[in-house]
Amino acid sequence: MEVKFKRQNVQMKDQVALTYPLWYMTGHRDFIWSDEEVSRLRQFVKAGGIFLADACCGRSSFDSSFRREIRKAFPDQTLEPIPFDHPLYNNQFTITKADYTPRTYEDFGQLERPELEAVMFEGKPGVIYSRFDLGNGWEQFPHAYAYGLKDRSALEIGTNILVYAVTH
Repeated sequence: MEVKFKRQNVQMKDQVALTYPLWYMTGHRDFIWSDEEVSRLRQFVKAGGIFLADACCGRSSFDSSFRREIRKAFPDQTLEPIPFDHPLYNNQFTITKADYTPRTYEDFGQLERPELEAVMFEGKPGVIYSRFDLGNGWEQFPHAYAYGLKDRSALEIGTNILVYAVTH
């Protein structure tokens, strides 16, 4: 698969946003989506796009905001754990366990598997969410106080999500 690395900041309300197969969102703080953004997100997901989000550093304010706003966008669906037999965990890499940062283990116990959740549409995830930080692991940026996944686990999960997004 040929890959071009290019960061492109796009707002939900931008028309060009609908041309991408995957949107990614992260953040530290509380946020509120406008009615226009909620409508655009629904349009994107219902057309087959995948919306991926993670709480940067595992911040609880982002986590609670994301959960609230997703309920607003998809009131008839809920974020649910992605089953471990889902193709998302079994494409480029076979993911059976995940390694977390020391701080995550200190406060959340000995987690052993990815804690990904999704809003599913006909068996396919339209929204994928990680309560724990993926981005620091992707950037291989150590952060002593982050609740997140270690680099290798974050990279493997991220790769599988991208492969799934462009092949399903």
